[in-house]
Amino acid sequence: MKLTIDYLEEEHFFGGTVNDGIFMPYSAGFSRDLCVWHAGNQASSFLLSDRGRAVYSEKPFKYEFFSDHIEVEGDDILVERNGDTLKSAYMAMCKKFAPAGKNTIPPEIMFSSPQYNTWIEMEWDCTQDKVLEYADRILSHGYPAGVLMIDDCWCRAYGDWKFNAASFPDPKAMIDKLHSSGFKVMLWCCPFVSPDTAVFRELEKLGALVKKSDGTTAISHWWNGYSAVLDLTNPAATAWFEKQASALMDDFGIDGFKFDAADPEYYDDDFVFFDGSDRSMQAKIWAEIGAKYSFNELRAGFNAGWLPVVNRLRDKNHSWNDDGLNTLVPDGIAMGLCGYQYLCPDMIGGGMVPDFHRDGFVFDEELFVRYCQVAAMFPMMQFSRAPWKVLSEKNQKICLDAVGLHGDLAEYIIQTAKRCAASGEPMIRNLEYAYPHSGYAMVNDEFLLGEDILVAPQLKKGMSMREVIIPDGIWEDAAGKKYRKGNYTVDTPITIIPVFKRIGK
Repeated sequence: MKLTIDYLEEEHFFGGTVNDGIFMPYSAGFSRDLCVWHAGNQASSFLLSDRGRAVYSEKPFKYEFFSDHIEVEGDDILVERNGDTLKSAYMAMCKKFAPAGKNTIPPEIMFSSPQYNTWIEMEWDCTQDKVLEYADRILSHGYPAGVLMIDDCWCRAYGDWKFNAASFPDPKAMIDKLHSSGFKVMLWCCPFVSPDTAVFRELEKLGALVKKSDGTTAISHWWNGYSAVLDLTNPAATAWFEKQASALMDDFGIDGFKFDAADPEYYDDDFVFFDGSDRSMQAKIWAEIGAKYSFNELRAGFNAGWLPVVNRLRDKNHSWNDDGLNTLVPDGIAMGLCGYQYLCPDMIGGGMVPDFHRDGFVFDEELFVRYCQVAAMFPMMQFSRAPWKVLSEKNQKICLDAVGLHGDLAEYIIQTAKRCAASGEPMIRNLEYAYPHSGYAMVNDEFLLGEDILVAPQLKKGMSMREVIIPDGIWEDAAGKKYRKGNYTVDTPITIIPVFKRIGK
């Protein structure tokens, strides 16, 4: 079906895909087809307007924005109006899409302490010795223990979820050591299966791999090469995977898993799934599997909001303006509006490996510090590149101060998470969500963490001042200065994160 939806007066739309937050509210010329492309991050099949309207379907659909209307195409698309605000539209979608009985939050340590990931620090050369050294250095440099994620290249092959003995000769001893140091340990995994392996032959015989329309096993071209794909719509495939995960937890004491991939963009048009569904269902089921494990992280997902799942923004560049720092706040806002409540920005400094190897690459300490400051004000923060290796002593201290601030806010963050689990509201909100019809629809460089903390980070290189919009209420900065509704110019030296606490109405 095709629909043309005329705009209401002064109406703005949000939602759809998390990675498109930088484009929200959408303007003429923007389009997205959720059937085939989620832009490397989570997606939900609904659009929300700040006039209370929602355009939605249980299935993925295509949408395109024009100067005075939206054109949508797909199955069973509905348009409803619930109230007249962005929040009322969001809450209506929460009632329709949120699964019953999922009012829990991820483990508190995911919020209270930084997470640490081996990916940028070690790339494809992750070993037991390097992991242990990384953990030791984290503690010796004054960072608190937290969740440590062992990323790609720990296993023998994709789908063969056993430790590579050459790189990890005694994984049980490694994990025991990490646990004794206060870390929780997660392992990276994906639904891809390396061909020409014993596991591939086992799964092919089981009928657990995605097929092509001609009945042969499908091979996907993804960022690490060519692999078969576990068909998550097949109960035999999910049972097989969960058995492998249970063995890792039982045999080695693994606490949980980083569930990567499952994006529809890695599946071709002639891929056929066991239950006859479309490719987006892989991302939905992958998130639902992830929700079975207390310690989890997902980068992709479809209509998987309101689950007790840690959702991370996709890999970002080490850049101020090119899909880097500039996208963290708008994409974080979008993640919340798409129903993904418990969110973490990408690894501090950027998690896009090719970006660090491009011609002419220069590491930017100021960028790393500002990235860390933004991350510290998200519900969760995650390091990979070791700050002590790339920063001056002065900038190392600034990052440690940001970590300390995050720790100081831990109780507030955790209580906010619990309230959001009960209410369905996002943890990170834009001003339009919280203060409707006040002229804030276009504001995407500051955000609210819960109800009472306003964050206006410095996102521009070399700048030591910025404009801040203060909404209704009485707000106080870290120095005790009070603010009421209005526009202000505030100082933002490299040591300062502009944060305002609401102390009155």
